[in-house]
Amino acid sequence: MGKTALIVDDSRSARIVLKKMLEQHALKVDMAESAEDALVYLGENRPDVIFMDHLMPGMDGFQAVSAIKNNPDTATIPIMMYTSQEGEVYVGQARALGAVGVLPKRVEPVEVSKVLKSLRVIDADRDVRDTDVRETGQDVTSGEYPGLETLDQDLRILIKDLFEQQRAILRRDFLDSYETIASRVAEEIRPTRIEPKEKVRVDHGRNPLLAQAAVSLLAIVAVAFAWLYWQRDQAFQALQLQNRSLVQETENLRITGAEDAQLNSQQLEQYQQSLEVMLTTVISALEWGANQASLYEFDELPLGEARLAVLEQLSDQLMAIDFSGLVRVETHVADYCLFAAGTDGYELAPGNLAASRCDRIGWTPDEAYEIGLRQSVAFANFIRFADERSDGRIRYEIFSHGNSEPLMDYPSVPDSVSVATWNGIAARNNRVEISIIPDGL
Repeated sequence: MGKTALIVDDSRSARIVLKKMLEQHALKVDMAESAEDALVYLGENRPDVIFMDHLMPGMDGFQAVSAIKNNPDTATIPIMMYTSQEGEVYVGQARALGAVGVLPKRVEPVEVSKVLKSLRVIDADRDVRDTDVRETGQDVTSGEYPGLETLDQDLRILIKDLFEQQRAILRRDFLDSYETIASRVAEEIRPTRIEPKEKVRVDHGRNPLLAQAAVSLLAIVAVAFAWLYWQRDQAFQALQLQNRSLVQETENLRITGAEDAQLNSQQLEQYQQSLEVMLTTVISALEWGANQASLYEFDELPLGEARLAVLEQLSDQLMAIDFSGLVRVETHVADYCLFAAGTDGYELAPGNLAASRCDRIGWTPDEAYEIGLRQSVAFANFIRFADERSDGRIRYEIFSHGNSEPLMDYPSVPDSVSVATWNGIAARNNRVEISIIPDGL
């Protein structure tokens, strides 16, 4: 039954390219568009190798590798990261999570072939032997060393060299031993003709030497394997230490980055608060200045030329600070002490009279409301074209309170005060108040 490879990548083009390379090795190729789809697939299938992309929507490649390795049913499946990420830190992270290695997105077919051979997904022995024969003229994994066929290529070559060295030493030791034995036999041949029992002693003396040589050979092989195992264990421990160091360094960088981001956020927030305080201060100053000439005379329009001049100047100042919001203009009408003036209506009563002698004190609420909305043509045009002039950033609102909210209370008994005193209070209540309200408040 053929072997299966699973490709996990959100890029369709990348999946197709890698699939064609894998199918050249007679592999059945399944594909998943996301890490979540891959986990569902692994719930019912067991591929022989997984090629995992790193950056994907939702669960990324690292999270998927961790989930696969934490599941006992899928933990033994080899995973090769398949990504555009580079650098020792990234490789260390991938291996620390359980990936066997990292391939670039623009991978060459020969690299895919090497990966499949190293993972034993395809037959690697024949290609390795062919390569070694071409390079050294000798078959590394021939029947001479059948126990080495299960090890990876680098370890097989290393053990092969060691065995060659040990075989030469053993051959030399055997030759020396044979020469020594031959000398002894030659010396003992003569007495053997007279006393045959000596030959028996020589024959018996030869067998322990062969046994000792065999034991020595086994001991050397055991030492060689122990040394190789120790070397591999040391390299693995060094790699683990490097991975831990890289992971710690990555975590430190993440913490430092988070602290810097928090500091920048705090500084930005403080700067924003400073700007808001400055804007509030400037607006308060402009509002105070606009209300310094808030009073208007008895026979003056509340929204006439004087108020227009104030608003024009205020508008220029607000546009200079890029203000966006509402300017509210609120009018208040006073209750003056009045004398009838025939067909001309009413006029202010003489100041030396008692307030009780006035023909009329103040206006009805409806009359006062209407008086508060009176404005000149120029003022009305200014309000009408305010949106066009400021590109809609400065809006105006006109509101009349009539005589409902006097700033100063009038005397409760008109007989107790003169007209001058009464109308002096009324003059302070005859006013226009301007408020500046930024957007967002």
